Amino acid sequence: MFWGVLIGILAAGVFGAKSLGMEIDLMAMYTEMGIGVGIGVGTAAVIFAIGAAVVSAIDYTRKRKAS
Repeated sequence: MFWGVLIGILAAGVFGAKSLGMEIDLMAMYTEMGIGVGIGVGTAAVIFAIGAAVVSAIDYTRKRKAS
């Protein structure tokens, strides 16, 4: 829902600016957004992988000590 609201705000802003006659280069805007999304997803994936590795290592050491 949060992303839907953000996309709606973005769309309203783009169409509002276009109707007011402002010159907007949509291709450049969407290219920058795509690059930002790629960087964000990549960063999130790396952080998730590091967190999963830490949790797995902690679980492994606990199981090893228990047996």
